[in-house]
Amino acid sequence: MADRLRAEGVSPTADLMQALQQHRSTLIDYCTLALQPTLSDADGDRLGEILAQAIDDPLLNFWIDEADCWVAEHLEVLSPEVLKQQQSKLKRLIGQTWVDTLWHDLQHRTKALQAYLKRAGVYSGAIDGIMGPTTQHAIESLKTAYPDDLPLGYL
Repeated sequence: MADRLRAEGVSPTADLMQALQQHRSTLIDYCTLALQPTLSDADGDRLGEILAQAIDDPLLNFWIDEADCWVAEHLEVLSPEVLKQQQSKLKRLIGQTWVDTLWHDLQHRTKALQAYLKRAGVYSGAIDGIMGPTTQHAIESLKTAYPDDLPLGYL
């Protein structure tokens, strides 16, 4: 799978590294706060903000989990077996997140195509993001109706 993604120009590793750079200051704050034996009210609020942000951002959540694992490993809080289990879980989650993102993007693009086909007058089906036979037939109808140039006015 990884080789196929690389052949298509998709690099999950590059996406992770980009997310790491994007969230660098947040991760530094998180690690600094997480290692404190006690937190002030302001520090507790900041830690809460970071964790709330991570709920909505799977890549930030991933990097926070990685930071937690690193700290736990160096403080010998987690056994190597538990650490491997956590890493396996993260790999599955990252893979699923990537697939979910790709599926959402594909559905969004298919909906945009269906809307274009409807405006061009060759599609009468639902704009549902499903590349079914009606959508495929409309694509062929558009190609037949405009063999030389597709009508850009409907974009």
